[in-house]
Amino acid sequence: MPGDDDYQMLGPARERYYRLVLVLAESRWQERLRRELPLLREVLVHQEALDALLGAEAWPEGHSSVRTLSEVASLREQLVRDVARKLGRDPHEPFGVLMRALEDWLITLPREVPAHLREETARELLPDTLPALRDAQVFGERLESLFAQPLLLAGRLPFSNRQREELALGWPRGEAALASLWRRLSGVDARGFMVAELRERAALAPGRAPSTGPEHLLHAEYWYQEARSRLTRMARLRLAPLEPSPSECLTVMWWLFEREYVPQVRLLPSDTLSEARAALIEVAYELWDAQRTDIPADERWTTPRWARLERLAARADEARNAPGIEPVREALRQLLPRHGNGTTRTPRGWWTTPSLVDLVRQVRDVLG
Repeated sequence: MPGDDDYQMLGPARERYYRLVLVLAESRWQERLRRELPLLREVLVHQEALDALLGAEAWPEGHSSVRTLSEVASLREQLVRDVARKLGRDPHEPFGVLMRALEDWLITLPREVPAHLREETARELLPDTLPALRDAQVFGERLESLFAQPLLLAGRLPFSNRQREELALGWPRGEAALASLWRRLSGVDARGFMVAELRERAALAPGRAPSTGPEHLLHAEYWYQEARSRLTRMARLRLAPLEPSPSECLTVMWWLFEREYVPQVRLLPSDTLSEARAALIEVAYELWDAQRTDIPADERWTTPRWARLERLAARADEARNAPGIEPVREALRQLLPRHGNGTTRTPRGWWTTPSLVDLVRQVRDVLG
């Protein structure tokens, strides 16, 4: 049976619900309700206790609070119907879910954010309970652990198997979380000054451990940009003279995380990467990998590598005039005089051979 303290909750609850119902009935209810955010949050604070009270069955007949209880329940039902209609939501959703959805909708209304309110507004928009913020926080911490120390761009990739797997698998989710948080801020910041200020701060290395929502965002954004820059440089170094697009760089790196230790792993084509382009990227990497100075000489121009190069070159030749194929041809052409030393081993007509696979065969004949 509810106790005396429970009865005392009903009067204030009735007042709060009644005020919100009146505000929702106004023509400019959005503006008015935004000013009533403290009231809405007070409703949420008492939500669980009121849920239990309204769901109780052991109310004594004739008790003076029964009428108040009925009024509270009726006002609450009206509030649920009004909120669901305003937000286009299902009125059968739990009361707390609808009220939190209303609060989130109100704080994300587009508006001009004065300079003195930017930090406060950013904190309001990025509470610790926001799922995307938690994802971004985990992402930023993982990236900092991997990229806080100087990394050699050339040579073996500087990550363990577990680190490579976590980075490749966690990147899409972390990237999506950051994009979601910036969209949330931009949707509110009508003139863009708050977001511009935060973007400027995100370009600076964090000076201390983050503690607020905006600080977690800036921390994750800084390490995201730092990690992306280093991964891009790693990919471009391994494909030179082929110039990958920004979107291809990360795709190449996820592939290289496996390829460097398992040569049989192929770079798979996708909606944005044709089969011929993927093969051309692999050819460029094979040429770089074979000329690395950090691997033994007997691991460079091996029989399996020549077989891969010939097979990949044949696939890349299917798009002979595709962007990037000529620099790879040029790289192969330069290997001929460099290793042929002007002897009769250098094939006649090597400089004008247009076929990538023919050039691979001629270089193989020269290198032996």
